[in-house]
Amino acid sequence: MELATLGGATLRLAPRGTERLETADALTVGVTGPECNAAMAASRLGADAAWLSRLPDDPLGRRVASEIRGQEVEVLAEFGGDGQGVTFFERGAGPREDGRLEDRVNTAVEGLSMDALPTGRVEAADTAYVAGRTPTTAAGPAEATAKFLKTAADGGTTTALGLFETAGEGSDGDVLEGLLPAVDVLVATAEAVEAVFGRSGEPTRVTHALAAEHGFETVALLRAGDAAAWRDSTVHEFALPAVETVDGTGAAGAFAGAFLVGLAGNDVRTALQGAVAADALAKTTPGPMPSFTRSELEAVAGDVERK
Repeated sequence: MELATLGGATLRLAPRGTERLETADALTVGVTGPECNAAMAASRLGADAAWLSRLPDDPLGRRVASEIRGQEVEVLAEFGGDGQGVTFFERGAGPREDGRLEDRVNTAVEGLSMDALPTGRVEAADTAYVAGRTPTTAAGPAEATAKFLKTAADGGTTTALGLFETAGEGSDGDVLEGLLPAVDVLVATAEAVEAVFGRSGEPTRVTHALAAEHGFETVALLRAGDAAAWRDSTVHEFALPAVETVDGTGAAGAFAGAFLVGLAGNDVRTALQGAVAADALAKTTPGPMPSFTRSELEAVAGDVERK
């Protein structure tokens, strides 16, 4: 299975364990982004994954590229411009919630353009994936996303959109609305669906309504305690397994990547089982980058229970 993704990435700086940013004297460095996280998860499951982006031509941009390449994902990025997005993250311990500070203003990815990126990888892919954060970042990424989806569709590639954040995506509904006719597969959280589409409630009803209203071929919905997938008027539902969560920041990307890999095999039920397992496994390790194996995922997926 070949997967092409488009989007930005941030450097993630975090204290170890549950130490706070204001008291930490050392920070770990990682990379996160909805599309690169999905690509890394897919690569873990045997997919030939590529990530298209724009990075600053400086040590920070090269660090991002190196981290993603280290996960066996092909990096097809234009290097230029200034500014690398940075996320400062601290893991909470009940009752304190996780904390996050974002600096994604005036970054190189705001100049993202498909004209500067190779399109052959997109046209040859089985699936092309982008998350809602990318087109709502700036005018450049919005235009690049539209061209990315059109290039994929013209080449016969399945197109997929991920919606996982309520901030930004929900307030830029017009931008996303213009992209929806080019989208075959929607992968989203219940919170993002409510923010963007104003829909909430029972998964069967929500997924069917989204597919009917926007012409999606497949809809996958991740909720707090379960997940559902709609295709051809059939809905599959699975409960999320109990997890001792260490860090949940990369879970949604892992869910999306695993679902798209499974969907390439044309078995929606199995795809959803694998996605639920990936979501669970991603929560058991620190950092947003997935580190599970296919055998681990298959073992967890085998225990996922239908609703």
